[in-house]
Amino acid sequence: MLRLVTTQDATRCETIAFACPCGATYPATRVVIIDVAAAKDRARRLRGSGPFEGVCPICRRAAWAWAPWVEVDGRVARATLLLSSERRGDLREVLIAHLQAIARWPEIVDASLLHPQVEWIDPEQRREASDSQAPAPSEVTARRAAPSESPPAERTGSVPRGGDPHPVRELHDEPGTPQAISSAGVPVAIGSDGAAPGLPRAPSIGAWIGSIELHGGVPTIRAIVDADALDRWRAAKLDVRPVHLRGRGYPLLGIRLLGAFMGQAGCIDGIVDAGAPNVVDIFRILAERFEVRAEITAGGEAFVRDLAAVGLESNAALCLESARGALAHGDHPPADFEAALSVLRGESTEERMTPTKVSVAVGAYQYIVGAAEAMRALEHLDRVSRKETLARLLEVEGLPMGEYDAIRRRVLAGSIEHGIVAPRRFWRRVIASGLADDLNDYVAKLAQARAEHEGEEGDLDPEQARAAWEGILELCVRKQLAIPEQLRRALDLPESDPRSHVAPPAAAAGVIDVSDDGNSAPTSSVVTRLADPRTRLKAATEIAHARASERELANLFDALEQFDGDELLALLPELSDLGPRAVTGLVAKLRSDRRELRQAAVILLGMSLNPDALGPLSDLLVSEPTSVWQDVARALGGFGPLALRRLCQLIRRDSGTARESVTIERVARGLAEIALSEGGLPAAGRGPAHDAVAALADAADPRVSTAARRALATLRDVRESGAAIRGELPLTDVTEVRGFSRRAYEAIMVPEVEVEAEG
Repeated sequence: MLRLVTTQDATRCETIAFACPCGATYPATRVVIIDVAAAKDRARRLRGSGPFEGVCPICRRAAWAWAPWVEVDGRVARATLLLSSERRGDLREVLIAHLQAIARWPEIVDASLLHPQVEWIDPEQRREASDSQAPAPSEVTARRAAPSESPPAERTGSVPRGGDPHPVRELHDEPGTPQAISSAGVPVAIGSDGAAPGLPRAPSIGAWIGSIELHGGVPTIRAIVDADALDRWRAAKLDVRPVHLRGRGYPLLGIRLLGAFMGQAGCIDGIVDAGAPNVVDIFRILAERFEVRAEITAGGEAFVRDLAAVGLESNAALCLESARGALAHGDHPPADFEAALSVLRGESTEERMTPTKVSVAVGAYQYIVGAAEAMRALEHLDRVSRKETLARLLEVEGLPMGEYDAIRRRVLAGSIEHGIVAPRRFWRRVIASGLADDLNDYVAKLAQARAEHEGEEGDLDPEQARAAWEGILELCVRKQLAIPEQLRRALDLPESDPRSHVAPPAAAAGVIDVSDDGNSAPTSSVVTRLADPRTRLKAATEIAHARASERELANLFDALEQFDGDELLALLPELSDLGPRAVTGLVAKLRSDRRELRQAAVILLGMSLNPDALGPLSDLLVSEPTSVWQDVARALGGFGPLALRRLCQLIRRDSGTARESVTIERVARGLAEIALSEGGLPAAGRGPAHDAVAALADAADPRVSTAARRALATLRDVRESGAAIRGELPLTDVTEVRGFSRRAYEAIMVPEVEVEAEG
């Protein structure tokens, strides 16, 4: 009979995908065979907690589940198959799977492994025994508690209509504790402040720095590791993600390679200088398909692995744009890049991979049951969407942008279903996501849903319900919307004055007179606050929210000359919401001496599509001294064929002058934007706008026909430039002007990732 070599550790493991009760999936280790002679303590622990080893990176709980495994003792040639008593009917299938598994390791096989004894174990009894040693988390707890800790306080959530309640247990706000986790397995508010107490710190397979280059058209990470780490990296489960690492003195852009081997984690950061000439080529490829090659070397030995990450293409584009945008906003000599690399090189695996204090699991909020859970989901989404948190989730932790969009949409849809108004930063997103036609429709849906659910089993308590109604009223007051009848009845609002219970923020503060005649002038205190850098942004926001008179708006637009770039970006959503009332002030800003202010006015006027802006924008197209003229062309393109006549007049007006060639070039760009205004690729989806530009290619005026032909020849480039500004493609050259355009678009369309008014 063949016998085991007793000096050889016969333990064998495999890496599997472990589904944590919090909803996250992560690589964990499953012990298939354990050598009790070589790993006595480990074998004893497996009998108490099962053959899985690992720690969830989201909720920090240890892997705990049951599956068959084999204990082998070469000293007595004995192998024991441990099988849950719940699987007595699966013995044949388990034995077949066991024989298939040991076929992979012929060097340890003897007769005992071919004919193992079977020992039945009771998972519940083993679990109780394990709990008496070191408490393990249940399906609804957030982490493994330390032995000295008392049980967390619990609060049972509301029971949804139709039965099948899913109680929610909410934990104290302790470090490392998520706010709440649904017993149905749906994360309600997943957060992490670091490693949970009572859990051992997982060993590491190393933290390294590598480089990135294009090799045969494939982005390739090359890194050198220690000789004793190479085998572990070769056997590890590898994942990749794009990263933009901040806070080290220089924006570090690259690809992070994550390794998991038998419960050990590792990290290799392939870094490239964000200002290097080839960085755009690398990340353009990654933005189309996130596939990389890893070449890890130790001494003269190496291994190569091809890896892909579906859904991170937009993240790659975002990382490039944010890193190059940071370069454009500061003075970063090349020496700073090497200094930042040195800082990163000194960080451990744990330091590099420390998660955000607030996180969210992929697939979260598939179902939102009850108004209380809808409210918690909104609060969680609000925390996740804070600028610093969201930037880290998307640029470091690999949350796919598409997944974030899906989670946000599900939460907002759930809040509408239960009549809970979203925080102000999401109002525009509700409309952009198609959840409501406009703000009036949004208010109507909220009021109807709140009236339908109020008072039913599992609804909000009276105080929360009133706060929900008052939130809807605040939206109506801020946006000057009609008060729904359900809202009027719920808050006992008199017909004469719907604002008597909740006044507009500005009026409540005694700042702005919003009397019904609409002709009030701003007080001197408002003028003073608009001039004070500490209060001007908040004061401007209050004016934009109030029913301001023409004089008040004029004071606001005059004050904009002193606002810095970030303040302008913060105010853009409010100015956009002013609609036609802002057009006069924005047209006046087209003559501002400040480039940022002209650019902001151009972008807002282009989105307004107000006919009164068409003439001033056309004039600015040929007179603008900076590359902001491209934003002007894009704004004119939004008007579609309506702008054709104006553009042709520009060519005829400047015919024979020194500006003729410049005018033709800029008009051609405007014509290209018009041709693309109905969407589609240059060769597909052609509509009336494209046909109208194509007809100008045969115009009798040679200058007009030249501009039209040039426009048709550059459609693809113009389309890609617009897509880059909208965030659909990475910016190929991040100048300060183009960076402002991108940030302005995001501030208006995705306001939750931009700065907000203070206080």
